[in-house]
Amino acid sequence: SKSTLAQLRERLAALPSWKAPAIHAVIETLATELGVGLGKVAQPVRVAVSGGTVSPPIDQTLSLLGRARTLARLAVA
Repeated sequence: SKSTLAQLRERLAALPSWKAPAIHAVIETLATELGVGLGKVAQPVRVAVSGGTVSPPIDQTLSLLGRARTLARLAVA
């Protein structure tokens, strides 16, 4: 999961627009490239940013949390 979180953090940091659809596209693209289901990427992100295994859709969660907090929490994870 560490590698996945690092890759996702890098891609999210490069997003020009911090909106849920753009965030979702990044997560979905990474999952496709890794050959895993969306949950295999979204769940570690969910735990890293929210501290739990249940949250609203991850793209909406990250959007509401904000770029700075999301990237900081992913860096710590």
